[in-house]
Amino acid sequence: MSAIHRHEGHEVAVKFIIKSKIPEHSWAYDDDGNRIPLEAKMLSLVNHPGIIKFIDLFEDEVYFYLVEELHGTPWSAGVKFSKLPDSATMPSRSSSSNTSVSDVLADNIYRASQYSTRKPEDSSLGLHLREEHSDGVDHRTPSKPEFVRRPSRDLFECIEQSEYKRLSEADARYIFAQVVDIVDYLDDEGITHRDVKDENLVIDENLKVKLIDFGSVVITDPTQPRPYYDLFYGTAAYASSEILRKMPYQAPPAEIWTLGVLLSYLLTGSSPFPSETHALEGKVKLDEQCGARVSRSCLHLMKRCLDADPERRADIKEVKAHPWLKGALARRC
Repeated sequence: MSAIHRHEGHEVAVKFIIKSKIPEHSWAYDDDGNRIPLEAKMLSLVNHPGIIKFIDLFEDEVYFYLVEELHGTPWSAGVKFSKLPDSATMPSRSSSSNTSVSDVLADNIYRASQYSTRKPEDSSLGLHLREEHSDGVDHRTPSKPEFVRRPSRDLFECIEQSEYKRLSEADARYIFAQVVDIVDYLDDEGITHRDVKDENLVIDENLKVKLIDFGSVVITDPTQPRPYYDLFYGTAAYASSEILRKMPYQAPPAEIWTLGVLLSYLLTGSSPFPSETHALEGKVKLDEQCGARVSRSCLHLMKRCLDADPERRADIKEVKAHPWLKGALARRC
């Protein structure tokens, strides 16, 4: 949902995080020793134009309220893409130090003034959610407060509202290149999102995307071999072959698989796999009508992302350097 800053007047996004639902591995500590969501702390430390910006954090007994920038166009019938000039470019990353996010989190270094554990009723955002009743009983429940649903700003809705419920290869290339750049930045920091999908990417009319919802994030030392996981945190339609086989998996190769699935949704509006058997074996089979329009280079990249063997699957550096993405961020072709 969104909220209005009372004094500055700008609109922000607010994510409700139920405290009791946060897994043990998804907690971090602030400088006062208070437990806060790992998602919030990580967002306050990263710096990339394609990652949603952290603004503030509030809490009460039931929720954390994660306040973030509001990005994207409200997609509804009739909304059209804006044509970008030939010189349109992706904003460059800000320069960073040699200290990785994983180092900061591991050492419990906390950036003072970025977090607040103020109660929401003290906020200038006006998140007055607690109500006292005359019977003296606390009737608060962990359900989300009521709000008016607005048109979605995510990539899923953008695709759904497009004329053919799929994007042109040129637009898909531009969007996909941005997502790859985000994943590459996070990988350098030892961070894996673990739920990259169209519904977790907000997009504006100029096709600028930002990654949101880091509730499944894992952070490790980028200089060390990545650990293996047994539990899957993500979306079933994007689950890699090794996850579907219920095998221990590493997060970065599984993330590459999700990129391949995302690319198919961008180009065809559907999964690259007509059945779970196809997914288990990594056999890409695009809809004939849509697949016929996909270039050979694009299809090659998709298949490199969707290799059933995580050892042979492309890594993020290979994906980023693929010929299909050459110059994609510098110019819409």
